[in-house]
Amino acid sequence: MSTISANTSHAPVSMFRSVSTESSGSTIAVNPSTARLQRLPTPPRSPGLAPLGRQLTLIEPPMTKGIRFLILDCPTDSTLPFYMQELKRHNVTDVVRCCEPTYRAETLQAEGITVHDWPFRDGAVPPVNIIKNWLQLVDTRIVRRRSGSPSASEEEEDTPAAPTIAVHCVAGLGRAPILVAIAMIELGMANLDTVEFIRRRRRGCFNSNQIQYIDGYKRGKILKNSLGSGTGASSGASSGGAASGLKSGLSKMFRLKA
Repeated sequence: MSTISANTSHAPVSMFRSVSTESSGSTIAVNPSTARLQRLPTPPRSPGLAPLGRQLTLIEPPMTKGIRFLILDCPTDSTLPFYMQELKRHNVTDVVRCCEPTYRAETLQAEGITVHDWPFRDGAVPPVNIIKNWLQLVDTRIVRRRSGSPSASEEEEDTPAAPTIAVHCVAGLGRAPILVAIAMIELGMANLDTVEFIRRRRRGCFNSNQIQYIDGYKRGKILKNSLGSGTGASSGASSGGAASGLKSGLSKMFRLKA
């Protein structure tokens, strides 16, 4: 009778199975033999990272130093003190809410910050009336640089920090950034370049519907209706006169030549 020898040695098998919990971010070790749970400590969060739910992105249009935008997620009354510090640090003059209110506007107004409630549907594009309001606000806040200044460096030293308009929805990834993209198109940036510019600074912005809208947005069309209609321009003006009527507001100061 032949004898068969077998190597029955095996690598040790762990009797514990790790289960991660999404809500707390910690890990639970499960021992199948005893069905007992052992909660493992949560790894410490890097001190260089912002707290979860407090993500602010400063957008500085490269074509002008007269205005800045601050995209953020939705504050609450409990987190508002943190946001208030950042709003003051970035010289925020206005806050635009694109979602339902989640904090008291009076808290900001007491600090000299104007709150504008212009909500629209999550994941959608802004309606024309909100775009008009938005562009009018941007136009009134832009700091016009003095012409004929001695040098750019001297002008920067004499000029205070540009005003900043903060805008937020719930996550700050759709409704808020699309308003910033529209303003940057009116300031002269190519349509799809605004998407790339903002996404480099705030990842995950825009859905496909919003990108399609940005791609087809016509510079000067809505802006003309909101600002140019009150300039007293004749409705029967020639094409040259109509073109000169578009020089009001943002297009007057920052529209790039074709």
